[in-house]
Parts: sequence; C-alpha cells; structure tokens
Amino acid sequence: MNQPERINSFSYIRAGACIAIIVLHVFASAVIIYGEGLEILPYAISRGIANCLMWAVPCFVMTTGALLLNESKELSYKKIYGKYIVRIISAVIVFCLIFRLFDMIMNGEAVSIAVVIDGFYKIYTGTSWSHMWYLYMLIGLYLLLPFYRKVAKYSDRWELKFLLSIYLIFISLLPLTGMLELKSGFYIHVSTIYPFYLFCGYTIHKKYFELNKLTSVLLVLLSTEGIFLLTIIRWKYSIDVMEQLWSYSSILVVMQAVGIFTLMERTKGNVLKLAGKILNMIDNCSFGIYLIHMIFVRLVLRYMRYNPYEGMIPLNFILLILGVLIVSYVVTWLMKKVPGIRRLL
Repeated sequence: MNQPERINSFSYIRAGACIAIIVLHVFASAVIIYGEGLEILPYAISRGIANCLMWAVPCFVMTTGALLLNESKELSYKKIYGKYIVRIISAVIVFCLIFRLFDMIMNGEAVSIAVVIDGFYKIYTGTSWSHMWYLYMLIGLYLLLPFYRKVAKYSDRWELKFLLSIYLIFISLLPLTGMLELKSGFYIHVSTIYPFYLFCGYTIHKKYFELNKLTSVLLVLLSTEGIFLLTIIRWKYSIDVMEQLWSYSSILVVMQAVGIFTLMERTKGNVLKLAGKILNMIDNCSFGIYLIHMIFVRLVLRYMRYNPYEGMIPLNFILLILGVLIVSYVVTWLMKKVPGIRRLL
C-alpha cells in the first residue's frame, strides 16, 4: 500500500471516530437529560448505542501511535514539546474558557472575578465539560512520546507483542475479577490503557500483529453485540458493577477498537470515492469538531429543551446528529480561516 493510501486510511479512521463521538454524545446527553421519564427498554437501548461507540477514542489514539511512533517520522523534542503539547495546552485553556463563558451566558450569570477564577480552576482540575478529558490524556501521552518512540524503535515484533500482552492482562483482564468482589493484588506500573492503544496502533500498522478480514469483522460484531446486550442486562437488573464492561480498558472495547482499526487501516484510498472525499473533509476539521460539537448538543438538548424521545424517535436522533455534525463542521471550517485560531484546530 502506498503512502497516499495510508494517509487516506488514517483520515477515514479519524473521521469515522469523529462521527461516532457525536453520536455517542448525542445519545448519552439525551438519556441523561430526558431519560428519567423513559421506560427501561428505550433507556437501556440509548445507553447501549452510546456504549457501542466507545471504540472511537481508542481508534484516535491508535492512529496517533501508528503515525507518531513510526521511526521514519522525524520528531524532535522541540517539535513534540514546542508544537504538539503547546497546541493542546492552548486548546485546553481557550476552549475551557469558551465553555465557561457559554454556561455563564446561558445561565444568566453576572461577570465577576469569581467567574474568571472558577474558569481557571476548572482548567487546572480538568473539571470543565466532560469531553475535554481527551486533551488532558493527549498531553500525558505527548510528554512521554520520546520515550515511547525509543521503545517502538528498538523493540522487535515479539517484544511489542509481549508489551501489549502485559498491558492487556493487567489493565483490561485482571480488573474484571473485581466484578466478583475479588480484587487482584497484582499490578503493573502504569495507570491507564491508553499507552496500550498507542503501541497497538503502531504494531498493527507495522504488520507485527496481523488479523485477517474475517477475524476483524468477527471481533467487531461479537464485541459490539456483547456490549449492547450486556448494557440491556445492566439496566434491566440494575447491576452497577457491569459499567466497567464498556470502559476504555474493557476487553470488549479493546476487541471492538482493534477490529475496527484493522479494517479501516487497510481501506484503500480509491475504494470509498465520494464517501472518501467527505470523510477527508471531516478529518481536516475533526479536532475542531470534537472540541465544539458539545456546545450544539448542549444548546439544543438542554437550553432549547428539544426532546428527541417525543414523536418519531429514530428520525429525531438522525436529524439531531446530522445537524450537530454539519454545524460543527461549518463553524470549525470558518474558525480555521482565522489565523490565531487556525493554529489550535
């Protein structure tokens, strides 16, 4: 596969993940705001749809690993710390303040020093709008990226597989025994699953770990069906401990993300044609779309009091998702025309 095709495949992954994030947040927000009056089945279905899209962030991280851990890509300390990290930190500061301003206007709060202090407090503590956690996670990955790159460069196929196995066992599998009130005393000295996804994307991209198409499809179908059905069971029988089954470290989400990434990473640039062009357009604005889409989700659902569970529910959600995606894309595209903002997006 030549380089343009590789670039297109990663664009498709990022664009697909971006769309999935919007769908996830629309359903999650709708059920949080209007779910109290729903019967258990539609409530659980909404939760299930949202949970089935948890693969999106892992695929973002795997794409980052495939691109930035590649030894052929020159990345100096100056570029990593002076460009990548500065960009993310700047985006955190700017958009956390924008979100605080939005809430202040919509809630009719008066401008005061306390409001400004509260805005910076939320930036430091990471307690701004929930989707901003992703940027904090990226900062952590970027800080250690030079060292991750050395591991990737000097590790062979077997060593990388061993590294992924250790991450998977200690962060994804052993914690499952906690559901049986049997907590493992064994642990590995890492705190999150995200380095696993970083190295996993690199390993799949380098073909150190290969799955055929059938296996990838089965991984996606079985894990997605499992997450959906288990979500129904969780809410029908109120089993709170099952929530970890669709966390980012869940083995089901790992299976789903690996299967989707593998399938999309091998997609040739000339296969999708018009759809591919649309996905490339979305990818060009994906970071901005991720940052601002929650403004429109919150505006419509919370402040405009639009309840998608009234009337034709499927059509309501489709129109809401398309509307949020299109408006977020257009606003991001316009914002990228502004010199100062363009550097952030």
